[in-house]
Amino acid sequence: MNVLITKNEAGERLDVFLAKRFPEYSRSYFSNLIKLDHILANSQAVKPSYKVVANDQIEIEFVEKVADFSLKPLDLPLDIIYEDENVIAVNKPAGLVVHPATGNCDNTLVNALVSHFPKIKEATVNDSEISKIRPGMVHRLDKDTSGILIVAKNAKTMTLLAKQIKDRFAKKEYLAFCLGWPKNESGKLVNYIGRNPKDRKVMAEVGQERGREAISNYIVLKYFQSGSTKISLIQFVIETGRTHQIRLQSKIAGFPVLGDKIYSTKENTAFSAKLNIKRQMLHAHKLKIQITGNKTQTEFIAPVPQDFIELQEKLQEI
Repeated sequence: MNVLITKNEAGERLDVFLAKRFPEYSRSYFSNLIKLDHILANSQAVKPSYKVVANDQIEIEFVEKVADFSLKPLDLPLDIIYEDENVIAVNKPAGLVVHPATGNCDNTLVNALVSHFPKIKEATVNDSEISKIRPGMVHRLDKDTSGILIVAKNAKTMTLLAKQIKDRFAKKEYLAFCLGWPKNESGKLVNYIGRNPKDRKVMAEVGQERGREAISNYIVLKYFQSGSTKISLIQFVIETGRTHQIRLQSKIAGFPVLGDKIYSTKENTAFSAKLNIKRQMLHAHKLKIQITGNKTQTEFIAPVPQDFIELQEKLQEI
């Protein structure tokens, strides 16, 4: 939905303005939407405190209120790597959505966690609708990305973990099979990314003024070939956690993730189809973070998935 700011509305905080325009939603609800880039001003990411100006074009992508979701328990086996009274570390399989959203209200990891530990519904940082839909979630993985995900079991732990991720104290390491061999064996990818103005479901390089800094460090672990096609197994250690960060940055750098249906090239799509690759070959392999009761970081590891092993067996290592 788009809203045009009039002269009479100018000067108001964006979150306050929206709460007045749509009284069925709270100010904290809109504040969270703004922070998650679901609300843009003139196609640019802004802060909740942004003062609207006459003729500003406000783009709003609503997230349903928690009342629209049952958060009903889902009887789904969980691959639990670690659990104590404060956290659950799970190895999320590819194909599983993390939390309820439009089109998928109850077949998610959150629903499975509610079945495993019903009190997780209380693990929210505030009374916002978004937080209630995503209890315990301090970070996320895309539907078709597998790997380690840590979940808070109570509000206090959620605040502790979220701060570490926000302050870039937590360390996240991913593995990916990518098309091509990077020019350098290791390097740092830095881009300024944000919602694509033409398609808000997709991220794009939008420049420093409009985007948020995304930083990924990479090392090529192995080089492969399949006929004349070059493939790399790459380790990514990310310093920021932007939406679709690795997938977008690797494509921009010239070595897109195999199987990616959005951030891809014709060659990547054709080769992925030839090898019958079903999903983006991206796996959250390791997470280092400090949990309650430990003075140092704990490392959680999600084993390399079976489809990674099967793909490697099809390739010739160089």
